[in-house]
Amino acid sequence: MDPELLPNKKNYRGDVCFCSQSGRYLFATTRSNTIGVPGWISAYKLSDDGSIEKQLCLLPTTSSGGHSNAVSPCPWTDEWVALTDDTVGFIEIYRWSNEKLEVAARCEVHEPGFGMNAIWYD
Repeated sequence: MDPELLPNKKNYRGDVCFCSQSGRYLFATTRSNTIGVPGWISAYKLSDDGSIEKQLCLLPTTSSGGHSNAVSPCPWTDEWVALTDDTVGFIEIYRWSNEKLEVAARCEVHEPGFGMNAIWYD
Protein backbone atom coordinates (compact mmCIF):
# COMPACT_ATOMS: atom_id res chain seq x y z
CA MET A 1 0.00 0.00 0.00
CA ASP A 2 1.21 3.51 -0.81
CA PRO A 3 2.53 5.04 2.47
CA GLU A 4 0.86 8.37 1.65
CA LEU A 5 -2.54 6.66 1.77
CA LEU A 6 -1.97 5.27 5.27
CA PRO A 7 -3.60 7.04 8.23
CA ASN A 8 -1.64 8.93 10.88
CA LYS A 9 -0.02 6.21 13.02
CA LYS A 10 -0.46 8.31 16.19
CA ASN A 11 -4.23 7.75 16.00
CA TYR A 12 -3.95 3.97 16.45
CA ARG A 13 -3.01 1.44 19.12
CA GLY A 14 -1.66 -2.04 18.46
CA ASP A 15 -4.01 -4.74 19.63
CA VAL A 16 -3.69 -8.46 18.92
CA CYS A 17 -1.58 -10.68 16.71
CA PHE A 18 -1.90 -14.44 16.23
CA CYS A 19 -0.45 -17.06 13.91
CA SER A 20 -2.71 -19.17 11.73
CA GLN A 21 -3.18 -22.86 12.47
CA SER A 22 -0.48 -23.86 9.96
CA GLY A 23 1.97 -21.25 11.26
CA ARG A 24 2.38 -19.86 7.73
CA TYR A 25 0.52 -16.58 8.37
CA LEU A 26 0.40 -13.90 11.04
CA PHE A 27 -2.73 -11.78 11.51
CA ALA A 28 -2.53 -8.48 13.40
CA THR A 29 -4.94 -5.67 14.28
CA THR A 30 -4.88 -2.09 15.49
CA ARG A 31 -7.63 -0.06 17.13
CA SER A 32 -8.48 3.52 16.33
CA ASN A 33 -8.38 6.07 19.14
CA THR A 34 -11.51 7.69 17.67
CA ILE A 35 -15.01 6.20 17.56
CA GLY A 36 -16.20 6.17 13.95
CA VAL A 37 -12.68 5.86 12.51
CA PRO A 38 -11.84 2.28 11.51
CA GLY A 39 -9.00 0.19 12.86
CA TRP A 40 -6.88 -2.07 10.65
CA ILE A 41 -6.36 -5.78 10.10
CA SER A 42 -3.31 -7.11 8.30
CA ALA A 43 -1.90 -10.47 7.25
CA TYR A 44 1.73 -11.42 6.83
CA LYS A 45 3.35 -14.44 5.23
CA LEU A 46 5.86 -16.16 7.49
CA SER A 47 8.99 -18.06 6.48
CA ASP A 48 9.80 -21.52 7.82
CA ASP A 49 11.82 -19.98 10.67
CA GLY A 50 8.85 -17.75 11.66
CA SER A 51 10.22 -14.46 10.35
CA ILE A 52 7.98 -12.19 8.29
CA GLU A 53 8.50 -12.61 4.54
CA LYS A 54 6.03 -9.95 3.41
CA GLN A 55 2.79 -8.17 4.20
CA LEU A 56 -0.04 -9.69 2.17
CA CYS A 57 -2.89 -7.31 2.98
CA LEU A 58 -3.88 -4.30 5.05
CA LEU A 59 -7.62 -3.61 5.35
CA PRO A 60 -9.66 -1.15 7.39
CA THR A 61 -11.95 -2.82 9.91
CA THR A 62 -15.64 -1.91 9.97
CA SER A 63 -15.36 0.04 13.24
CA SER A 64 -12.75 1.57 15.52
CA GLY A 65 -12.58 -1.62 17.56
CA GLY A 66 -13.07 0.21 20.86
CA HIS A 67 -11.14 -1.72 23.52
CA SER A 68 -11.03 -4.75 21.29
CA ASN A 69 -10.57 -5.34 17.53
CA ALA A 70 -9.15 -8.68 18.60
CA VAL A 71 -8.27 -11.13 15.86
CA SER A 72 -8.64 -14.87 16.50
CA PRO A 73 -7.68 -17.33 13.74
CA CYS A 74 -9.50 -20.66 13.72
CA PRO A 75 -7.38 -23.29 15.53
CA TRP A 76 -8.16 -26.17 13.12
CA THR A 77 -7.88 -24.50 9.68
CA ASP A 78 -6.31 -21.45 8.08
CA GLU A 79 -9.55 -20.62 6.24
CA TRP A 80 -11.37 -18.67 8.98
CA VAL A 81 -10.44 -15.69 11.15
CA ALA A 82 -12.69 -14.00 13.74
CA LEU A 83 -12.57 -10.28 14.56
CA THR A 84 -14.40 -8.79 17.54
CA ASP A 85 -15.54 -5.28 18.43
CA ASP A 86 -16.91 -4.04 21.74
CA THR A 87 -17.90 -0.53 20.57
CA VAL A 88 -20.72 -1.74 18.32
CA GLY A 89 -20.83 -5.22 19.86
CA PHE A 90 -20.16 -7.61 16.98
CA ILE A 91 -18.10 -10.48 15.75
CA GLU A 92 -17.09 -10.80 12.11
CA ILE A 93 -15.82 -13.94 10.46
CA TYR A 94 -13.31 -13.40 7.68
CA ARG A 95 -12.49 -15.98 5.05
CA TRP A 96 -8.77 -16.33 4.30
CA SER A 97 -8.50 -17.67 0.75
CA ASN A 98 -5.74 -17.26 -1.86
CA GLU A 99 -3.92 -15.00 0.61
CA LYS A 100 -6.85 -12.53 0.71
CA LEU A 101 -9.23 -11.61 3.53
CA GLU A 102 -12.91 -10.89 3.07
CA VAL A 103 -15.81 -10.67 5.51
CA ALA A 104 -17.97 -13.79 5.25
CA ALA A 105 -20.36 -13.25 8.20
CA ARG A 106 -21.24 -10.70 10.86
CA CYS A 107 -23.27 -11.03 14.04
CA GLU A 108 -24.23 -7.92 16.06
CA VAL A 109 -25.27 -8.38 19.68
CA HIS A 110 -25.61 -4.74 20.91
CA GLU A 111 -24.75 -5.64 24.49
CA PRO A 112 -22.36 -3.31 26.37
CA GLY A 113 -18.87 -4.84 26.44
CA PHE A 114 -19.75 -7.72 24.10
CA GLY A 115 -17.04 -8.65 21.66
CA MET A 116 -13.80 -8.34 23.58
CA ASN A 117 -12.42 -11.70 22.37
CA ALA A 118 -13.50 -14.67 20.28
CA ILE A 119 -13.09 -18.29 21.30
CA TRP A 120 -13.47 -21.03 18.68
CA TYR A 121 -15.44 -24.06 19.82
CA ASP A 122 -16.05 -27.32 17.96
